[in-house]
Amino acid sequence: MFEYAVKNKINLTRDNKKSDFYIAFGISKAFTYPVGVLITSILENNKDMKISFHIFVDDKIEDKELNRFKDLIEFYDTNIIIYEIDNSEFLNLDDREFTIATYYRFAIPYQLKDLTDKYLYIDADMIAIRDLKDYLNINIENKIAAVVDDFTLDKVGNPILLAEDKKYFNAGMMYINLNLWMKEQVSEKSVSILREVNLDPKQKIKYGYEFRCFDQDALNIVLKNKVKYIEPKYNFLANISLKHNKNLQNVPMDTIFIHYHGFNKPWHEWCFHPLARYFRNYKEISPWKNEPWDKCPTKYRQMRLYAKFYIKNGNFIKAMYWIIRSILKKYKK
Repeated sequence: MFEYAVKNKINLTRDNKKSDFYIAFGISKAFTYPVGVLITSILENNKDMKISFHIFVDDKIEDKELNRFKDLIEFYDTNIIIYEIDNSEFLNLDDREFTIATYYRFAIPYQLKDLTDKYLYIDADMIAIRDLKDYLNINIENKIAAVVDDFTLDKVGNPILLAEDKKYFNAGMMYINLNLWMKEQVSEKSVSILREVNLDPKQKIKYGYEFRCFDQDALNIVLKNKVKYIEPKYNFLANISLKHNKNLQNVPMDTIFIHYHGFNKPWHEWCFHPLARYFRNYKEISPWKNEPWDKCPTKYRQMRLYAKFYIKNGNFIKAMYWIIRSILKKYKK
C-alpha cells in the first residue's frame, strides 16, 4: 500500500551526484516554512557534506515556497525532493491532536529504498546547531533504528532519562536502518495496531499504552528491543511551554538537534522563551527571513502565553482579550 502513497513528485535536484546523507520529513503544508528554516540550519552546519532532503507533504506546495527551496539548492549545492501524498492511504488513523502528516513516516522507506540503506527521519519542529558527522559513527547494522529516550529536563536543563525497564523513545528523531525496517514490516505492523485501537479503544489495554502519541506509541510497541538508544544530544527535547524550563538559557555544548516538542513553537509571536533564539537566528539567514510570525494561537495555553506577550509589550487591552479567549477555550464543552 505504501508504495503508492505518492501522487506527485517534484525533484529540485541539480545533479546526480550521490549524497553522503539522507534526511526525510513528513509535514503538513503549514510546516513548509519551519522545515525550510530547519534545512537551512542543517546546511549551515554541514557545508562539507552532500545532503539529500526528502519532504513528504499533505498538499501542493505554493510556487513561492518552491522558489525558496530552489534558493537553498543554489546557495548550498544540495538536493531537495518533494513528495505530495495521497491521504487515502492513511484512512481511519486518528488525527485529532496531530495532522495526518505524522503518519507519512510509514511511507518514506518505500520511496527511499532504491537510494540508500540508512536515512534520518526528523520532525519539522527542530533546529540543528552542530554538524551531523557523529551519525556516521552510529552502528545500527543489527538494529532497526537509533533513537533517544523521551526524557524530561530537570530544573537546570539536564535530561532525566528513563530506567532500562521503562525505556520509551521519542519518534521525532529516528536514524533508520531501511532494509531491516522493511524486512520487519514496521510500517505495516504499526498502522495495523493504530487502526485496531481506533476501531476498538479497549484494545489499548492489551498493548499497555494510552495512545496519546499515536504513531509514537505504535512504534514503541513494534520496535521494542529492536532499537539502539543513543545520547540526548541527537534529539534534545526542549519543551518551551513548560514553566520549569522557563529559565533554561542554553542547551549542552554537544547538542546536534534541539527539538521544540511542546505546543509552543519558536515561530509563534507569543513565544519569548530564550531557546527560541536558535530557530530565529537561522530564520534570519534563510529564504524565509521575511516570513511573519504566527499570530493565531489555537490552544488555551498558547492564548495565555499570547496574553503575556502583550503584557510584556504594554498592550493590556489585547492581553485581556486573550486572557478571556483562553478561559473560554479551556472551559468550552
